[in-house]
Amino acid sequence: MKINNSYKRIDTMDYLRGFALIGVLLVNSFQVISYFSDNNGLHAELFYIFNRKFYPILFFLFGLGCYFFMNRSKQKVSKRYFLFFRRIGFLFVLGLIHTFYAPPGINDVLTVYAVLGLFMAMFFKLNKWSNFIVTMMLIALSIITAFCQPYYGERIEWLTILSDLSKWFSLMMLGFTMGQFKFFENIYGKLKYVSMFLLVIICTYVILLFVRTSIDITPGGFENLEDYIVSSMMFSILIIILQWDRAKVLLSPIKFYGQMSLTNYLAQSALLIVFSYIISIVPINSLIMCFIIHAVLIAFSTVWLKFYNMGPVELILRCFTYWSIVPNQKMKKPFVAS
Repeated sequence: MKINNSYKRIDTMDYLRGFALIGVLLVNSFQVISYFSDNNGLHAELFYIFNRKFYPILFFLFGLGCYFFMNRSKQKVSKRYFLFFRRIGFLFVLGLIHTFYAPPGINDVLTVYAVLGLFMAMFFKLNKWSNFIVTMMLIALSIITAFCQPYYGERIEWLTILSDLSKWFSLMMLGFTMGQFKFFENIYGKLKYVSMFLLVIICTYVILLFVRTSIDITPGGFENLEDYIVSSMMFSILIIILQWDRAKVLLSPIKFYGQMSLTNYLAQSALLIVFSYIISIVPINSLIMCFIIHAVLIAFSTVWLKFYNMGPVELILRCFTYWSIVPNQKMKKPFVAS
């Protein structure tokens, strides 16, 4: 099968992925290094503020990516489903491998992508308003079930599972639905609406904090609400910042980081293993270690993408999806004599 690799990337998605990966490592490195040494106080504060706040962005982008995958393919509808299932099957295998070698404290998301992706496929043929209603119902379910937890004592296990699954699935569905609404087409022309949404979200968060300090209600529901609200705030702020060309240039390393998000996600865990051994020999501040890993991976991504169209793991995934060799090396521009 001959594959056309010349589709237009939406660079905003790469910026968002890169930003989310920075936060994921910030959280994961705290959890991993806590097994080996004392953590930096600032790192601890950042962990408790942003724990569970970056993964919602990744789940949203995965759902959005599923929309583009299903609508970009030139194959028949039945063929697109076959390609999609083969794609998430490979992600599931990658997730199992990642689960095997990932250090303690890290929960794999690739297997969750794959399993929830099977269920999301049932909604691919629904129109955007039907999917929007389903998404709102899932968000409500995740919040209500979290509020149903007892205030004291251990949480009810089945309610926790239902709340978490409906939350992650709702975020994937939200991404797919926003694709149906063409949200990312001329996204910078929607700055007014994004700014209004951000203002509403900030006001909602202030009210939420006030209510939380005034009323004794199980914290599970507030935690879920914060996951939605804070991730939405970060998402909106970054889109507004990217309105300026200078900001896009300054943040371009984050774009390269996000363009190779699958490779870098797996590499983060591998480097955390390496640093866990280093820390046992030479003590190192956990936050400094986090910055070093980011610097290494961002530099690697920047250099790699000068010569290739996609990261190494992304290439393997694409070849497996289409069961064909996909050209990856960038074509050199012909020299034109002046």
